[in-house]
Amino acid sequence: MSGTGRAVLSKEERVRRTLASAEVDRPPYSFWSHFPGIDLDPEALAKHTVRFAAELDLDFVKAMSNGLYCVEDWGVVADYSAIGQGGVARVVSTPIAEAADWRSIGRLAVTAPALGRELRHLSGVAGALGRATPLLATVFSPLTIAHKLAGAALERDIRQAPDLVLGALEKIALTTADFTRAALAAGCAGVFFAVQDADPNRFDDATYAEFGEKFDRIVLDAAAPAWFNVIHMHGDSILFDRLKDYPVTALNWHIGEAPQAVGAYRGAGGRMPIVGGLRRDALTRCDIAAVQADLDSLYAATAGRGILISPGCVIRHPVDMAFLKTVVGLIVG
Repeated sequence: MSGTGRAVLSKEERVRRTLASAEVDRPPYSFWSHFPGIDLDPEALAKHTVRFAAELDLDFVKAMSNGLYCVEDWGVVADYSAIGQGGVARVVSTPIAEAADWRSIGRLAVTAPALGRELRHLSGVAGALGRATPLLATVFSPLTIAHKLAGAALERDIRQAPDLVLGALEKIALTTADFTRAALAAGCAGVFFAVQDADPNRFDDATYAEFGEKFDRIVLDAAAPAWFNVIHMHGDSILFDRLKDYPVTALNWHIGEAPQAVGAYRGAGGRMPIVGGLRRDALTRCDIAAVQADLDSLYAATAGRGILISPGCVIRHPVDMAFLKTVVGLIVG
C-alpha cells in the first residue's frame, strides 16, 4: 500500500489510469537525455537505456535516438560531437542543395541502415522491459524531417517550388508511417511524435496545415492502434491551437518556457492528459527550488489528474543522476 492507503499500481497500470484521468497512487514520471558516444550502436544504446530506466525506476521510457537517424538514409552526414558538451547534432552535408533535389527523396525501406539500426535499438529496449515499463519510440514529423534534411532551404523551396516539396513530404510521411508500424511491432506502447517546425514565426497556420498537418496525420494514422501516443510540441513558439487536437493520447510541450500554461489549457476546457511540467534548464542546473515550484504549479493546475511528470524536452548535458533521484523523491513522496 502507498502512504495514502491506496494500492500500489504497476507501472503500466499507473500510466494507463493516468491517461484515462483516473485516480492513481502517484503521478507516473520519466526523464530522458541523449547518450552520446554510444547512440550509433543499437545494442549498447539499448543496454544503457534499460540501465538508465532501472536506476531512476522510470514509469515509462522515451527512447532516445541520436536525433538524426531519420535523415541519414537519405544521404545526410552528421556531426554528433557537441552533444556531450550540452550542444546538439549538426548536419555536415545534405542531399538538398537546390529545389530540384527534392525529387531524389524516395520512400525508404525500414531495413535501411539508420532506420534498421533504430529499430534494433527499440527492439532491444522493448525486449528487456517487456510490458512492465511502457516504451515510446521517438518519431519525427515529416516537416521536421524535411527541415533536418534541408535546413533554411526548406522555407525557400516551399515558397519557390511547393509541388516538389509536397512530393518529397509524401515520401517522407510514408517512410515514417512504415517505421512507426515497425516500432509498434517491435514492442513499443506508442510514439513520441516530435513536431519541431510548427512555429508561427516560420509558418502561418494555413501553410502548416498544407505542409505539416496533412503529412503528420499519415504518420499518426499508422500509430493509431497504439495505446500511448504523445505529441511533442517543440519550442517556445508553437501553433498550439492546431496541434492540441491531434489524434494522440497525451500532449507534451515546453511548459514554463512556452507561453501556453497548463492552467489556461485546463481552464479553457482542454482535457488531454499532459506529459511534462518540468523545465529542463532547472534539471540541468540542479535547481531543486525551481523543480519544486514546477511541481507545485502543475499539481495546482491539474489537481493531480491526467499528468505524467517529465521534462518538456530532452535534458541537455551534463545530466546529474543524483539530482534526478532527488527529483524522483519529490514526486513519489
